[in-house]
Amino acid sequence: MKTGQEVLTRALQLLGYVDSLGNIDALQDAELMKRGTAAVIQIYNDIRHIENPNEYDNEPFNMADDIRLSDISINDVMPYGVAMLIADMDNNGVAQAKFANIYNQKRKIVPRNTIRRADVIPRGGY
Repeated sequence: MKTGQEVLTRALQLLGYVDSLGNIDALQDAELMKRGTAAVIQIYNDIRHIENPNEYDNEPFNMADDIRLSDISINDVMPYGVAMLIADMDNNGVAQAKFANIYNQKRKIVPRNTIRRADVIPRGGY
């Protein structure tokens, strides 16, 4: 997976929102795709702030563009977060709880930008 659309498709597959062939009918479920796009953007922003806390991205998010995150975040974390949000929007409490648990566990493996912390204890002059 590299794009937001691929992440959304995987999340919908995890939720079982597919036909007998495993395909998602985007035309029939336009509202689901709209809500799914919002979920992808929300999870992308959450993970982006973990990976690069000092980086600000002002470019509009495009579902067809490659996501600028690590492969671990895109493939192993994002689909579960998106599935969690879609299940919540659909008032599916069981699926939401399941995917929230998985997402929160997987968020721990998101690569973090190592920031060196300086000593901030004030010295002298009291």
